Amino acid sequence: MKPLAVFLIILVLAACVGVGFLYFQSNLSVTFSGCVADDPVLRQDVYDSVKNSLESGSFVGTVYTDAELSSPEDYLFYTWTVHLENTSFLPVSIIEIQITPMSGDVLCIGDTAEHSLPRRSEGDLSVTMLTARTMHNVREATVSWYVWGIPFSTRLTLGK
Repeated sequence: MKPLAVFLIILVLAACVGVGFLYFQSNLSVTFSGCVADDPVLRQDVYDSVKNSLESGSFVGTVYTDAELSSPEDYLFYTWTVHLENTSFLPVSIIEIQITPMSGDVLCIGDTAEHSLPRRSEGDLSVTMLTARTMHNVREATVSWYVWGIPFSTRLTLGK
């Protein structure tokens, strides 16, 4: 009976070491990939869709100001993209990016899709914001994700 107990203790310790190794080796690399500025005058359909959803109360995203949208010549759409690389043996789930707004930012278009990365894979994640035409494209962002239900996050500067 005693050898069986020793064997089971060794087995439990080995399992704990294995789980700990997997957990501590889990890594999601997040790097800024690029920023694209779109003119709402040229993307009138997207601008009109955003404006109509704001007026009807069905907008999905974050609104930073109570002022109504004026003409599209006053704004720009900035779309930031980050590259994600999951180098671990564990899947990464519920990945999201949040932009820290600046004065002059109007709204951030929401994303209702659930983003995840399988083990040992990579992908891109984008976020689009409507901002005043006079604003620059450098923003702080927080990218957050879950590994086995445990939250992780990192901050990075977008646009430089």
